Amino acid sequence: MADLKPPRIQKFLAVWGIGSRRMIESWMRQGRILLNGKQAKLGAILRENDEVVVLGSRGNRLYRATLRGVYDVENQRWLKPGFEYWIVNKPRGVLTSTRDPHHKRMVTHLVPSSNRLFPVGRLDKDSEGLLLLTSDGKLCHKLTHPRFGVKKRYHVTLDWPPQEATIDAIQKGGVALEDGETLPAEVKKIGSRRLQIVMQEGRKREIRRLFAYFGHRVVTLTRVSFGPLVLGNMPPGSARQLTEKELKLLKQAVEGPHNRVEKRVHARDKRRPGSARPGHRIGRLSRRSSARRSNRRGSRSK
Repeated sequence: MADLKPPRIQKFLAVWGIGSRRMIESWMRQGRILLNGKQAKLGAILRENDEVVVLGSRGNRLYRATLRGVYDVENQRWLKPGFEYWIVNKPRGVLTSTRDPHHKRMVTHLVPSSNRLFPVGRLDKDSEGLLLLTSDGKLCHKLTHPRFGVKKRYHVTLDWPPQEATIDAIQKGGVALEDGETLPAEVKKIGSRRLQIVMQEGRKREIRRLFAYFGHRVVTLTRVSFGPLVLGNMPPGSARQLTEKELKLLKQAVEGPHNRVEKRVHARDKRRPGSARPGHRIGRLSRRSSARRSNRRGSRSK
């Protein structure tokens, strides 16, 4: 029997490919989702006569949605129901974004689809290789969430051959970057200056920052696989839809049993002992607090 319960707004918009559920919840907190002209609250449901409006960062209308469908205000067209899944070989110089008024070469321009697609994860402008684009917000959330630990494989060329100590440190993990410690990674030499790296996380420019920590500059960076998807012999700039077998394997990678990825430890958390409360000074008292204590009545401090 079909589920006739009215859907929550964030789930409904994610199903239509507006964005991931987490992204839409963030927009709701920012006041960018309106329900019947008023700011929508988290958990609000969409009923038969309701209308939802999605606003852009400048207050402009992006989408208008009812239970009957979603209308793209900017492009003046109705979105198609159902999801699309595309694999792209992103060339260097192409931006991994869906909107950027100052950049004309975006990865969405490589896909011959009229539906709204968004990239799963990111590759910086100077990197290339496999990128997945989809309108399935739920799958995008699972593929990018670190809890599911979907592995990505990269080929990296450095400016000079790395030392064994550098490779060992990357494999063990725990390298303290500005946004926290790295997780263990698989590293294999495929040339004097070329490495193959398999990672379970994908922070912003993480590989480049990781090697910069050891004094290296990344010359080329190519993602060759994402979970079960393999780049293969796709020419740069080409795109194709996933096969049924690839899509099935991709969903199994996040829906099947998986190991929980260990939590990253931030550098500031390492310095704070477990008994210290946030916001309280660690160690001896400051000079100001010592002076204040010495001025109390009955104090023996001189």
